[in-house]
Amino acid sequence: MARSTTMTAAVQLTEPSQGKPIPVPGCDVCRALAGQWGQAMEAGSPAYDPSHATDLAVEIQRHPHGRHR
Repeated sequence: MARSTTMTAAVQLTEPSQGKPIPVPGCDVCRALAGQWGQAMEAGSPAYDPSHATDLAVEIQRHPHGRHR
């Protein structure tokens, strides 16, 4: 089997299109996560970390709020 010595084309990634997560009204967990998300998205903030912000948005979206999985 011949070895390839050339690289394939670069992978093109898109920006997440989730936007700002919307916490469920009255949910303290969602409100706290949304606050952390805001800090993680604020450029220049010591907590600035877009990757962590994405994780927080997913956590808010998946928070069960009493629903059965």
